[in-house]
Amino acid sequence: MDETFSYCRAIVACVVFAVGAAPALCQSRAAPVAPSNLHHTSWTARDGAPESVLSITQTRDGWLWLGGPGGLVRFDGMRFEQFVPGNGALPTTNVSLVNAVAGEALWIGYRTGGASVLRNGLIRNYGERDGLPPRAAVWGLERDGGGRMWAATSTGLWYLERERWQPAAAAWGLAGGSYKTLMRDRRGVLWAQGDAGVYALQPGARQFTRAGVDSGTGVLFELPDGNVISWDALHSRLHLLTGPQANTPYRAWGALGDPGSLLVDRHGDLWVGQLRGLEQRTGPRMTLAAPQQGLSGHAVGALFEDQEGNVWAATSRGVDRFRHRRVTRLNVPDATISGGLIADDRGGVWIGSYHVVSDESGHVTAKPLWTPGTGEWDKLLTSFARGADGVLWGASYGALRRFGPFGGRPVALPSVPGGARPRALLAQRDGSLLAALVQHGLYRRDALGNWEKFGPDGEVNAMAGRDAAGLWLAYQSGVAARADGARWRRYGPEQGLALGALLSLQVHGRHVWAGGEGGLALFATDRFHPLLGADGENFHGVSGMVELDNGDLWVNAFAGLFRIARAEIAKFERSADYRVRATRLDQLDGLEGSAPKMPSPSLVLAADGRLWLVRSAGLFRLNPAEPAPAMPGLPVIVKTLGPPGARRPLQQPLRLAPDSSALQIDYALPALSIPERLRFRYRLHEVDSGWQEVGARRSAYYSNLAPGEYHFSVAASDYDGRWSDTVTSVAFAIAPTYTQTWWFKALCAIGALLALALACRWYVRRMGRQMASRLQERIDERERIARELHDTLLQSVQGLVLHVHVALLKLPPADAARRQIETALDLAEQVLDEGRGRIRDLRGETGGNLSFADAVLAGATRMQHGDGCPLRLTIFGAVRKLDAMIHNEALAILTEAVANARIHAQASRIDAELHYGSRAFRCVLSDDGVGIPDAVLSEGGRQDHWGMRGMYERAARINARLVVRSGSGSGTAWELDIPAMQAYR
Repeated sequence: MDETFSYCRAIVACVVFAVGAAPALCQSRAAPVAPSNLHHTSWTARDGAPESVLSITQTRDGWLWLGGPGGLVRFDGMRFEQFVPGNGALPTTNVSLVNAVAGEALWIGYRTGGASVLRNGLIRNYGERDGLPPRAAVWGLERDGGGRMWAATSTGLWYLERERWQPAAAAWGLAGGSYKTLMRDRRGVLWAQGDAGVYALQPGARQFTRAGVDSGTGVLFELPDGNVISWDALHSRLHLLTGPQANTPYRAWGALGDPGSLLVDRHGDLWVGQLRGLEQRTGPRMTLAAPQQGLSGHAVGALFEDQEGNVWAATSRGVDRFRHRRVTRLNVPDATISGGLIADDRGGVWIGSYHVVSDESGHVTAKPLWTPGTGEWDKLLTSFARGADGVLWGASYGALRRFGPFGGRPVALPSVPGGARPRALLAQRDGSLLAALVQHGLYRRDALGNWEKFGPDGEVNAMAGRDAAGLWLAYQSGVAARADGARWRRYGPEQGLALGALLSLQVHGRHVWAGGEGGLALFATDRFHPLLGADGENFHGVSGMVELDNGDLWVNAFAGLFRIARAEIAKFERSADYRVRATRLDQLDGLEGSAPKMPSPSLVLAADGRLWLVRSAGLFRLNPAEPAPAMPGLPVIVKTLGPPGARRPLQQPLRLAPDSSALQIDYALPALSIPERLRFRYRLHEVDSGWQEVGARRSAYYSNLAPGEYHFSVAASDYDGRWSDTVTSVAFAIAPTYTQTWWFKALCAIGALLALALACRWYVRRMGRQMASRLQERIDERERIARELHDTLLQSVQGLVLHVHVALLKLPPADAARRQIETALDLAEQVLDEGRGRIRDLRGETGGNLSFADAVLAGATRMQHGDGCPLRLTIFGAVRKLDAMIHNEALAILTEAVANARIHAQASRIDAELHYGSRAFRCVLSDDGVGIPDAVLSEGGRQDHWGMRGMYERAARINARLVVRSGSGSGTAWELDIPAMQAYR
């Protein structure tokens, strides 16, 4: 329904009587007053509802708007919110009118003068400076067929042109005076009603035409057939303004008295707001809702029908909603509720001791089957059965009756100890009757009236049978039995039937259903399979079931009336583990109370296709073919977003302040019929891996959110729990704090790298100092050893040489012994020279200021004998002075490598390379000799030889890396690497 038609049905009490209507010419005629059969919900100030609302409307997004002396309030079906525009405030809270103009946003009128329009949460106010008359109440705001906006005020009609209001002069064909009502019908005709009568402006016209009746001050309606009527408050009558019978009194609803508001709904029913309550008139029948029936207050000031067909009434103390009941409660005598239930052939039922029929509106006619005595329990029929011949059997406490065309007569029961008390009856096709007796089991009465014991022993609660399925019995013990020829087959927990006491049976085609205290089960493949719901429902307390010809199963259970669709049953038959999706009808659908355990069945299918059921609260009826209430098809609205306590209306683009790590997002879906059934799910794409289903909660909460871009999506279900494909998505961003910005993180990273570099540099220097200290300790120790050697061994040897030399001088020159002693003295001098060289090595003296390269060449030259191959040396990089200890140890290693090449490798060529690098000092010595055997390489040297082992030990002392590459017959290459921080001074 569009907003125009909705506005036509929003009637304001102050509009009807703003000029003081005269007393009604006649009071309301006596009419039958019956309680309303609609679902009624009321809200008062305790629920947040506004009081004394003067006008109600609904915008396209589904919000219900209410205006009155308390200001502007919106409602989504669950919560009333005092609305505050995002860019300012209303000029006053004294609202006289709200109207959702077609194709526009919300227009607001004020009793103290002025108007406003609300678009996308932003307000635009119009007042005296915009052309509207000062202090003139605005009673109507509507757009004509050409798109021009009109205002009805207490001083006349005004129209909006180029953002300025202009008075409607005589050129428009209007009389002066006060106007109270504006309405645009579905053809685009603008209707205005005021003191001078009713006027109409056709689309594109420049003049109004006056209606042919003097309707006076009142209100206007558009009927479901498109015709327009007006209410003449002064004369308390309705006039038809269009159609074949135009300008004539409309429809005899009877005198309406002194109404405060009126509404004609989409079905053509008249709603009348009175001081005593709210009347609904359907033809000659009238129902009344007053405070005694739960109305929020007495005086009804505004009426409105929303897009879903709900009727809203504003009273002096709150707001009320009336909507269609899917389940109709039938007013029957209380005594019937405890009786049995069975359908007749004309759409009615027998219940208790009554035959009950009902019309479409729920009006009930209950006729007793006979006149029972007061308080006689044996006259209350607790179970029924109908034979193939149409005979009705009814059993009461200790009695059995047979009802035919000419009334009922008692029938004798079996003679059993303590008396027979039938609990359930079942008529057979052969004319026999089965009766389950309390404490005595099952008996059969044949066509001649003879009784005999029948079937297995036990307390039978329910019976059912069809030719295809045979006869089934349900026992109080939880066991079921099926007649299999002359035998009985029993089913219990071993066969899947574990429902506690069985209360009902339903046989339809090939399906056999069992219902009990513990749930519901289907018989298939010679065993029972329990049926469970997808939402955890177990359908406990099933006392009535009906499977329709379309395959749907209806179940009267303790928690409500359930519908399980044929498709769901088919899925369950394919997989016994499948959990079915069921639609539940409860108090929100007009169904009250719980399913009684006895008598059974508590649910039957009438001949007209309607279901009748008994609940603890009374007798109910519904049409199973009637669809569930339709959702308006609206998307979820995200209302506010921000940190808890600091949320703000959503306006794109939205960027939250820094440090907004905790977030609350409020959303709503204005669905006004059954908002309690809505379910929501949402996800924050950057945080959630999937949808979060949160039930009826209308807020989302997040914490510990980092700065950045986010995308939030929310969706809702319909009234039956099916998820909508419509998803609302919003994007927002959280600004970073200065400590969360990229440049701050970059600076921190640079600072950390600098700190790491400084720490590394400090560590290297510290390690260098430690190394230098250890090297110095070694040097000191070597110098001490050198001094000891010099002061002891060399001095002693030198003394011996001197003594021998003195002795030698005493021998003749030609003496052979003298020549031998001279030779020994020469050797002793060589030993002294070698000892002095070793001392120089220990003291770190290089024999002068030789560079490392010259020292290598000098050492190689000393070890060269005869025509041995010379050492070829190549230097790479800028020559740098080495640390003394590094100089000595590296020189010793290279000297040993040269010695090995000449002595053991028999090399014809020896090459040395010195690399002065920025990161390391590298020495490479290679030869083309016979190479080092693999066994020697694996052992790290020759047996009882210490050359190679000494080289490795020297390298380890200076933290250097020494690598040898050699193979038998392929030459040898030594590579010594020393870190630059240690090698150079």
